[in-house]
Amino acid sequence: MNNTVLIKSFKNGINIKLDPNADFETIYDEFREKLTASAKFFADASLVISFEGRELTDEEEIHLLSLISMCTDIKVSCIVGMDERRELQYIKAANGMSSSARESNARFYKGSIKAGETLETDSSLIILGDVNPGGTVNASGNIVILGTLYGHVHAGCFGNNSSFVTALDIKPTRVRIGDHSEAIGMKSGILLKNKAVPKIIYVENDRITAKDLNAGIPDTIMS
Repeated sequence: MNNTVLIKSFKNGINIKLDPNADFETIYDEFREKLTASAKFFADASLVISFEGRELTDEEEIHLLSLISMCTDIKVSCIVGMDERRELQYIKAANGMSSSARESNARFYKGSIKAGETLETDSSLIILGDVNPGGTVNASGNIVILGTLYGHVHAGCFGNNSSFVTALDIKPTRVRIGDHSEAIGMKSGILLKNKAVPKIIYVENDRITAKDLNAGIPDTIMS
């Protein structure tokens, strides 16, 4: 195994040193291998995470941090070096959204869904990117988007009204869950705040509801 990624543990945390000269795909693949190999060592510890060695884009940070949720049971308590807004977004996504979807044998999709593209799966789905305007995602289970939702999504597309959709940010769009459909945006019945915060969309009292993940995942979904 190459050393484009070095993982060193310290009290209550891990430091991840990245080769500044390696391409990101190589770093991503090696990080995944090393996390998988060390998953039992870290168990379900709550750890501080830090990166060093190269400057990462927002998308690259999300991809690498998402691997922690995909490959281990680590609970991210703090991310050193990230601004407060993105830190809170990822912690909510990693410790809330991804863990719930992972229990449903979710499929992972790396990349953004472009205009005119359709992604379908007969399981839950975690997207490591955006769903752009004109893009469509259909899943029989839950849909977790570690990015921004602009396009159209349908969770529980075979009639499962207990499914949900989550995203780090949601722009005006139409969301379907099971047999229910709702326009999500400032001019719809569901008002979204201008500030980008992780949100969860689910069916409550036979209607689609959108809430900030800051308030926690509803018990009816987690049960």
